[in-house]
Amino acid sequence: MDIWKINLKFSDGTVNELDLYDAKSYFNGYLKLKRTYFIRLVKAIKMTKKYTTGHAIERVIGPDAKEWTENSWMLLLIKDNEKKNPFWILIKREKDLSGLLIAIGPKSFAEYNNSNMLEAKRDIKRLINYIVAYLNKFNCSVLLPNYLS
Repeated sequence: MDIWKINLKFSDGTVNELDLYDAKSYFNGYLKLKRTYFIRLVKAIKMTKKYTTGHAIERVIGPDAKEWTENSWMLLLIKDNEKKNPFWILIKREKDLSGLLIAIGPKSFAEYNNSNMLEAKRDIKRLINYIVAYLNKFNCSVLLPNYLS
């Protein structure tokens, strides 16, 4: 599994590093998310206190060991309120305001999808859509690059 390293630095000085796993293998490329998805995500953020936004992405290092920080990244940190499972989704926004799902995490989520490749594509798509449809089911933090603040 190819790893994306995400260095986070929060406004209170807290730092963290997350390993996310490249999603290319699930979709034979990267999954394109339409602009309308992000419109629905913004509405969800405005409708519930369980969804928050902030700046924390300090560095993004790709599996090729190159720095990719200057892209328009979004990191969704999601927690299922019922099962208490965390999910991480790294999205690169495009100039046409669509996005590409680049990587997922944590390792347990990636390993589950790798062991279940036939269902992985459908399960990941379902999760992405559930985030904007079932607001009470999740807590979600949307993190943006620090250079945008």
